[in-house]
Amino acid sequence: MIKRSPKYYFLSGIVVLVLGLVCIISYAVTKSLDKEEEPELRYVSYEILTDNVMPVINEQETSNVIMRPYTADKVEIGKTFYDYNSDEEKQEGSVIYYENTYIQNTGVDYTSKEEFDINAIADGTVVSVTKDDIVGTTVKIEHSNNMISVYQSIKDVKVKENDQVTIGQVIGKSGTNSIGSELGNHLHFELYQEDVLVDPEIVFNSQGN
Repeated sequence: MIKRSPKYYFLSGIVVLVLGLVCIISYAVTKSLDKEEEPELRYVSYEILTDNVMPVINEQETSNVIMRPYTADKVEIGKTFYDYNSDEEKQEGSVIYYENTYIQNTGVDYTSKEEFDINAIADGTVVSVTKDDIVGTTVKIEHSNNMISVYQSIKDVKVKENDQVTIGQVIGKSGTNSIGSELGNHLHFELYQEDVLVDPEIVFNSQGN
């Protein structure tokens, strides 16, 4: 039997250790190259300029009698509410690309080639009327049963903070904003129930609107 010196075993151990490290590093590099970077997704909402973004769900029951925020005939849906449970194709139609950021639409965008009146969806109190360079003019109305409706990208606003409004009352006209510039003339509408965003279309359809 060949007797080997301690130096031999020491060097052999170093070689094995180096080979092991090379294998681990190679595996890590390969995995990192194979992994695709996912785009950062953010919400379009009344709270877009704050850190207080509310949670989102796609359905919520409400006992309020409400109407759609418009009565014009030629109004279509330009962007749908982003539903985490829908298929990929529908989700793509619910994402806005703004300044290199993919944004999940937390409301519904109603579009028309012609301006149309914006109506209060139910009786309530105007909580705020604000103007912003990105989302345009926003009217926020609080209704009974902890429901809040938000109307963005509107103009010719006819209400002010603390005004009492009734269902169907005209509060302004459709307009434009920066974040939804590709939609042209439109209304971005959001609906909150118990401080949670809901899909307005589900609520409207459940009441036959």
